[in-house]
Amino acid sequence: MTTGMEGLAAGANALAGQSAGLRAAVDNGQLVMDPERAEAVAKVYEDKADDLDKIVGRADRLVINDSFGDCFIGRQLEEKFREKINARDVGLMGILTRMQKIMLEMAAAYRDSARDMKNIDDDHASNQKRIV
Repeated sequence: MTTGMEGLAAGANALAGQSAGLRAAVDNGQLVMDPERAEAVAKVYEDKADDLDKIVGRADRLVINDSFGDCFIGRQLEEKFREKINARDVGLMGILTRMQKIMLEMAAAYRDSARDMKNIDDDHASNQKRIV
């Protein structure tokens, strides 16, 4: 079943790929960021996730019972819109919820990159003390 949300779903898939790449780079030590800058980037992603949360809350109200009239065509339209919003994994709610989760995962990855930098700095400081 298609809901007309294919473009949005493709965008979510692309975002998931970027998130997986980011996580791999952080886990492999290829991305190590200054804590202050990592926190700033993570905050942007959290803000975007909050924005999506607001949109998810409003999307629930897109279909109000009997908003298209109490007739055969009105009920069909209402059902069609409800399907576009609630279809599992391909409906607006599922896609937005997935994107919100990805945004929060990306924020966590950036914070993890800062922890790696702090650990490296701590190791260097510890080694320096032993040398002196």
